Amino acid sequence: MRKFLQQLMKAAGLTPPPAAMSAPTHDADAPMAEPVALLHVAPPTPFLDAVEANAPASICEVVVEVRNPCNFRCFYCVAAGHNNTPVEKIDLDKIRAAYETISADLVVTSLECGGGEPTVHPKFPELLALLREFGPVSFPSNNSQNPKRWMKGSGKGLLIRSSLHPESETEKGLERYLDNAKQLVDQGAFFLCQFIAHPSRLDDIKRYQELFAERGVPFSVTNFIGEHDGKPYPHSYTQAEKELCGFSVETAGAERTAEQHMHRNRNFQRVPCDAGFRSIHIRSDGALLRCLYDQIPIAAPLSQAEPCSVEHCGCGMLLKRLNTITMPNASTFWMGMAGMEAPDTAWVPRTAEELGYASAQDALFQELTGLYDHYMKLYGHSVLAEVEPAQTEAVAVLA
Repeated sequence: MRKFLQQLMKAAGLTPPPAAMSAPTHDADAPMAEPVALLHVAPPTPFLDAVEANAPASICEVVVEVRNPCNFRCFYCVAAGHNNTPVEKIDLDKIRAAYETISADLVVTSLECGGGEPTVHPKFPELLALLREFGPVSFPSNNSQNPKRWMKGSGKGLLIRSSLHPESETEKGLERYLDNAKQLVDQGAFFLCQFIAHPSRLDDIKRYQELFAERGVPFSVTNFIGEHDGKPYPHSYTQAEKELCGFSVETAGAERTAEQHMHRNRNFQRVPCDAGFRSIHIRSDGALLRCLYDQIPIAAPLSQAEPCSVEHCGCGMLLKRLNTITMPNASTFWMGMAGMEAPDTAWVPRTAEELGYASAQDALFQELTGLYDHYMKLYGHSVLAEVEPAQTEAVAVLA
C-alpha cells in the first residue's frame, strides 16, 4: 500500500506526506487496522494544465537584495523596525556572475528592499544599469527622489511599483510625487501608483483616482497586509470595502484577489515550492538563495520545485503551480516589457468558457485557491474549513 501511495504522489508531482500521515511499523501478521489519516488528492486543474501546456516562454524571476535606510516612516509599514538598516555594499561583479548561472528564455528582475528605499542607495544607478542588461526590472519605491538622480537614459523595460504613502500626501509632497511620476512615464517607464488600502485610508481612494487620471499617472489600489483594530488583513475587508477598492476577480485580477484567501496561512513547510527554481534570490554579496527566508546558499539554480523548509513565508505565492509570474497576463506583460513578440492568447478566454468557467479570471481564481487549500490540507497546515466531500476525493492510508 505504501509503495502504491508513493507512486501516486510521484505521479501527482508531490513530495511524501508529513510523518503524522505516514503508516507506522507493525507486525505483518497483525490484523489490518482502521484508516488513521486521509491523503487528499489534488483537485482537477484543467485551466492551469492548459496554461502550462501553452506557456510561450520559460520565465525566471530573480529577486536581488538591496539594503539601506528608508527616508519615510509610514505608520502601517510591514517592515517597521527594519527600515533603518545601514547601507550594505553591493558586489556588482558577483551579482553578474550569479546571473550567468541562470538559464531561461526570459529573466525578470525584482528588487527586495527590506524596509529601505532603493533609489537613495549610493550604488543604485550602477546596480540598475547592470540588472537591465539581463531583462526587465521591477522595484518598489516611494517615488520621493527625482528620477534624474538614479535613471540614465530611457525608462523602457522598467516597472516602478510606487506606493503613495502618507508622507507624500501633503500638498507639496503630492505635487512632487506626481511630477516625478509623470517624468518617468514620459521617459518610457511603466509607472504604477499602488495605494495601500489601510482601513483608515479608504475614504481617499475616489479623490486620488480622479486626480491621478487628470495627470495621466496610472493609479491602483493594493491590499494592506497586517492587523488593524485586532483584525487581520487582507482577509477582513468587508464586501463594501472590496467593491470600493476594486478587489473583485474581474477588476483586480484573479491573482490579487486570491491573495486575500491565501494570505491566511504562511506556514508552507514541506510544500513543493518554485523558490530557487523559477524564482531565485540573490544577496547583495552575490550569494544565491532559494528565497529571503531560506538563508542557506545554493550552488546553482534548482532544476525543479523543492519542498519549502521555513516555518513562516513572506515571499508571496511561489508554491508549485501557484507562481503567478507564469500566468497568461503576467507572462504577456513581461514579454512585452522585454521587447519580445507578443504570444497568442486567444485560447485563454475560449478555453475557460469551454471548461464551464465564467471567465479566465474566474478559472484562475477557483483553481489557484483550490490547489492552495489542497496543499494546506495535505501537508497539515490547514486553518480553513473542510471542503465539501464532492470537491475532494480521499485515499485511505492504512496502518
